[in-house]
Amino acid sequence: IIACPCALGLATPTALLVGTGRGAQLGILIKGPEVLEATHRVDTVVLDKTGTVTTGRMSLQEIHVAEGADEKQVLRLAGALEHPSEHPVARAVAEGAAERAGELPVAERFENVPGRGVRGRVEGREVTVGRLFDGPLPQELAEAKKKAELDGRTAVVVGWDGEARGVLAVADAVKETSADAVRELRALGLRPVLLTGDNRRVAEAVAAEVGIDEVIAEVLPEEKVAVVRRLQGEGRTVAMVGDGVNDAAALATADLGLALGTGTDAAIEAGDLTLVRGDLRVAADAIRLSRRTLATIKGNLVWAFGYNVAALPLAAAGLLNPMIAGAAMAFSSVFVVTNSLRLRTFRETPLQSGASLT
Repeated sequence: IIACPCALGLATPTALLVGTGRGAQLGILIKGPEVLEATHRVDTVVLDKTGTVTTGRMSLQEIHVAEGADEKQVLRLAGALEHPSEHPVARAVAEGAAERAGELPVAERFENVPGRGVRGRVEGREVTVGRLFDGPLPQELAEAKKKAELDGRTAVVVGWDGEARGVLAVADAVKETSADAVRELRALGLRPVLLTGDNRRVAEAVAAEVGIDEVIAEVLPEEKVAVVRRLQGEGRTVAMVGDGVNDAAALATADLGLALGTGTDAAIEAGDLTLVRGDLRVAADAIRLSRRTLATIKGNLVWAFGYNVAALPLAAAGLLNPMIAGAAMAFSSVFVVTNSLRLRTFRETPLQSGASLT
């Protein structure tokens, strides 16, 4: 009677059932039990910038054109070339150009260069938009580009026929809850790292706003995996939080991948945890819930196994009444289930900065 393994059989599945159920209520989808062990070991969390720390909804803020260039023409050619792209910066340029310059022409040829921009042929001109322009910038454009980057904006250079014609400043606002999320991640003993393909000035401005010290900027999409592996090579256990197609490989490479549910299907499929809401604070809640679920499983196993270890010698020696043995076996099962049900009381971390989730 005392050796009945009921409690051992209940220890893990009940905690997993309650923990994953509570996570689903909070918008946290846990793919499997092995994820729980990964959250316990993680010490570094890599955060993608666009769409994760920031809103990802960029808008065209400023337009600077070179001497002799026509602002409307710069907008029309840049907007036409950016229109086929799905990148947040490209969408901002295309939408801003359409608002200011009217109907956009159709690009005759379009090529997306990941992490650097786009190039193609529009109205008979070979146009580049982004970081693809290699020539020197006129002084006024160079100053406008530097100022935009110092202000934490993304500077997009527009050029054709071998000359730079304009600089477009695109801004992406930081999510109201990102600073709270970073503080909570630090409280969990994690070291936050900001990872982005944007230039270093923009990345550092965003990092300073949310409280991140370590910044890895100007990284091409295919280099994100190498960054994760380098951090792992330094002895860190890495969690990656991202939302885009470009983040999918890094999410799969990291020891723990957290994909925002507001992102792409590729990122969600690659992640170990899916955060249904686009709020970065849910990442901290997901790690806290996973760690608490793992602790509950361990506590259940210790209790379920412990009472056997203590009582079996007594039973073998004939010193244990069968009625007491039956009661102890039943109590251990009830304890394991009740202890697991405590996970239902898990709560989200309250906002610390007064930011609104609505």
